[in-house]
Amino acid sequence: MAEGNPTQTALVAGGLAVVLLLNVFFSSSLQSDINNVESTVANNDADLATMNAELGAISDILDADLALIEVLDARIDALESESGDNTTDAQIAELQEEIDAIIDILDADLLLMEALEANLSAVAADLNAVETQLAALDAKVVTLETAVANINTILAEHTSRITMLEADHMADIYMLQAEHDIDIASLEAELESATSCQLVPFGNCAGADLSGADLSGMDLTGIDLRSANLEGANLSGAELNESLLMNIKAEDANFSGTWLYNADLTGADLKYADLTDANLRYADLKFADFEDATVIGADFTDSYWHQTIWTDGVRYDSNQA
Repeated sequence: MAEGNPTQTALVAGGLAVVLLLNVFFSSSLQSDINNVESTVANNDADLATMNAELGAISDILDADLALIEVLDARIDALESESGDNTTDAQIAELQEEIDAIIDILDADLLLMEALEANLSAVAADLNAVETQLAALDAKVVTLETAVANINTILAEHTSRITMLEADHMADIYMLQAEHDIDIASLEAELESATSCQLVPFGNCAGADLSGADLSGMDLTGIDLRSANLEGANLSGAELNESLLMNIKAEDANFSGTWLYNADLTGADLKYADLTDANLRYADLKFADFEDATVIGADFTDSYWHQTIWTDGVRYDSNQA
């Protein structure tokens, strides 16, 4: 059976906490990068919108320029079809002025186009940077997904491990509890016996289990042993004068030389007991059972008999000793 390991359980819990913190860190870092890219994309979108508006305006200007050029071409064609003599210096000068104005407009439009191209180049560079960032984010997402998969695997393993540890701990706890229950019951029984049975003169041992106990030579004068179990006990030479021995179970007990002067043995079971040289003068023996007991040399003088079963198994109301 596996033993409980609180340190190992604490390390597992700490490992899970570290894994979860790493998960939060990666998620926070990735979210920050995504926010930055989204901000850059928003700015680029605004720049593109502005440039689209500028392109639209320049396109309108170019359309107007083309219309002027077409008018100019028409006038040039008209002048070419006329006679040289009919073309005046004033008309040529006017045409030259129109050509110069159109050239100035075209030059200005070219400058705008160059500025727009520079802006487009800058936006393209920004877009390339965003694409690079997006590629890096994609790589981070893949890394994070792998980390999350690994974390889930670790969590599953730790969950299984914790379940196994808990099962082992519970089995150990139940086993220890059962063992402790047995120990506690034994201690309680011993304590009850020690506190309830006092093997001293006039002590209280009523109902005590003293089977097989060695009480030989003890002074137990006046002790209360009512309904006690004394089967096979050795009380030889003990002093039990004036003791209360009603309803004791004392089969095969040794009372040889025991003093039972004026003891109350009402209903006592003394079958097969050894009462050799015991002193039972003035003892109360009503309903006591001496069947097959050894009573050689025992003194039953002035003992009280009523329905007393003697060694022959017969009940008597008078002293048969």
